Amino acid sequence: MTQPFYEPLSARDAWFLYAERPATPLDLGTVYVFEGGSQVPGGRGALGIEQTIKERIHLVPRYRQRIQRVPMNVAHPVWVDDSNFDLGAHVRREVLPPPGDGAALRRLVMRILSRPLDMRRPLWEMTIVTGLRNDRVVIVNRAHHAMVDGVSTVDILTLLLDTTPESYTPDPPAEEWKPRPAPTNWQLIRPMLWNVGAQRKDERTVLPAVWNTTQLPWMSLFKLSGKMVTPRPDLFFNRKIGPQRTGRGLKVPLAAFKALKDRFGCTVNDAVLAVVSEGLHRWFKARGESVPEKVRVFCPVSVRGDGSRGRIGNQISGMVLELPTGDITIEQRLQSIKVTTGDLKRTRQAVAADTLAGLADWAPPTLLVLAGRLMSNPQGGANINVTNVPGPQFPLYSGGAQLQEVWPFAPLYPSMGLGIAIVSYNGDAYFGLTADPGLVSDVEEFTTKLREAAAECAALAAGTA
Repeated sequence: MTQPFYEPLSARDAWFLYAERPATPLDLGTVYVFEGGSQVPGGRGALGIEQTIKERIHLVPRYRQRIQRVPMNVAHPVWVDDSNFDLGAHVRREVLPPPGDGAALRRLVMRILSRPLDMRRPLWEMTIVTGLRNDRVVIVNRAHHAMVDGVSTVDILTLLLDTTPESYTPDPPAEEWKPRPAPTNWQLIRPMLWNVGAQRKDERTVLPAVWNTTQLPWMSLFKLSGKMVTPRPDLFFNRKIGPQRTGRGLKVPLAAFKALKDRFGCTVNDAVLAVVSEGLHRWFKARGESVPEKVRVFCPVSVRGDGSRGRIGNQISGMVLELPTGDITIEQRLQSIKVTTGDLKRTRQAVAADTLAGLADWAPPTLLVLAGRLMSNPQGGANINVTNVPGPQFPLYSGGAQLQEVWPFAPLYPSMGLGIAIVSYNGDAYFGLTADPGLVSDVEEFTTKLREAAAECAALAAGTA
């Protein structure tokens, strides 16, 4: 008799399930724009990505697994094989009406991203969009935050992409897939009832070790937890959000940020944050809003080691920092951000954030469920989420078709009606802005101000500003 298979979610992954609401689907969206056709004679092009998935999905078993809840939330949910898995239910197709312009594509993408994923199936889907000008093909990819983290999705998606126009055959090749039986509710609960004594013994030995360790960055934990409870600035987009989404994109040459890095001795991420800071300042001013001196930002940080690259699951932490948005020069913003991020790294705040998140593993799942339901702002009292993902700086292909653009769109969190995601690819940085149109009706104006800020940064780097 075949033994049932299940794999428990970590507390960190389960949190995203507990926190999700109909108006705030917590999945990560990325829009991939491919050239039409194929550079290889007989190549399937991006239109054939469903066949590519079929050939390679065995390399990512999670993509054929669904969530199964444990009765009464006495333990975190588990991953089980989806006995009814149907690839066709996860790969959809849409055709844009003529003339296939960018506005129509944006509306379609935001409609797709605002729809929660079906929790009865594996938590991902792809939509193949055709009907665009120049016969380009767009792939709208979605995967729930519970199964992948935004800082590392590039590692996972490269399984479906090639570094040359010529495709490759997976090694080992795919075999006929047979789902393993899922456990019954009793099979999930029984081990916990039988092992409760052993678990209590483990807690007595493990918990003191955790709290007595001298390796914890206690000062950083103190500072970080202080930021989490300190009231954030009251901004117009920090209100209860609705289910609708709007979005815009901005492409900036990566060379501009690298030039700033070289000239001012900062990091590329510091330069990106300076553009965001300047863009926010200009936007607030243009709206006639009271311009805050600082805006609190949550920046996800990967805590993956080299040994865990490519593995599915959340291994992210983050830093909460205050961007200077008052009336100062962009050079002063950059210098201020450089000092701030340097201090955060020296005090190991990202490590502290990861430690706090890791302590959730000892919290009873029922309490995490309650916390998820009550949570009004998961990102440490921040006003806005800014995710910066470094991607490959060389062209990628699918079926011989070159990937031309990558547009990331992070989820909106409760009471956070504006989010920014940035991914770098093949020499450019792509900014994806997601907003609740009921709170932010002028996201296009904000995009314009970001473009102006990026141009000023490029001039500053070139010494012409």
